[in-house]
Amino acid sequence: MKGLKKILGLTLAAMMTMSLVGCSSGGNKGGDSEAADKLQQVKDAGKLIVGTSADYAPYEFKKTVDGEEKIVGFDDFMVQEIASDLGVEVQYEDMDFDSLIAALQSGKVDIVLSGMTPNEERKQAVDFSELYYTDSNVCIVAKGKEDLVKSADDLKDLKVGVQRGTTQADYVVNNLGIDSAVQLTKIPDLMLELQNGKIDVIVTGKSVAMINVQKYENVAMGKTTVGEEVAETSAAAFKKSDDNKSFIESVNSTIKRLQDGNKVDEYMLKATKLAEEE
Repeated sequence: MKGLKKILGLTLAAMMTMSLVGCSSGGNKGGDSEAADKLQQVKDAGKLIVGTSADYAPYEFKKTVDGEEKIVGFDDFMVQEIASDLGVEVQYEDMDFDSLIAALQSGKVDIVLSGMTPNEERKQAVDFSELYYTDSNVCIVAKGKEDLVKSADDLKDLKVGVQRGTTQADYVVNNLGIDSAVQLTKIPDLMLELQNGKIDVIVTGKSVAMINVQKYENVAMGKTTVGEEVAETSAAAFKKSDDNKSFIESVNSTIKRLQDGNKVDEYMLKATKLAEEE
């Protein structure tokens, strides 16, 4: 009887232990779910690990600042704002551009900002934020003629200048069929042609246009963009995961704040000036 009581007691104790383990397991499951949230992980770590390829000015490039080589540029301005809103520091992982998506997928980096265009192939591999920059194709014209180009078709009746070897040159010649376009190797040479009245318009990227209309007299940026189908867009990339939702929402919130405050174009202009100092 004594032996039986002992056996019953041990059995009861084992059942109670299993019950407690079950309760503990349920609690840990909830904790693990919370810990797995990427936004909370970044905040807990106190740093945002950013993948980039610092050889693409003015988006990201290396520059000596106060005797120390640092990664600077347009994307860095955006990164610092994102990190500030999260209350964390920035840690860069610089690598070849074609290694960035693999770095996200392996967890080596938390986010990628590197002038990455969210095309359909990349969307299959990673998640993206909202677009934070579109480097539209714009027209530089003589000041006072900002309405000269209302649509791409108007370019066909004008003397057009483009930088040789660019997507804009390919667009103007092959898409629009303007074989007579003046193709020069340097933007400054095109600007002089425009100032001297030898061409009517320069088609170039928005980031390039912004800095050049500041440098040269009697020129301005036209009011209409052209060639939207070949425009370069940029978005932040994230590992494809259900745990990234709040992280992506936070980054999108920062992007919207900067766009609403007209800070994005300001940062691109600052980055372009930094690049020209090199």
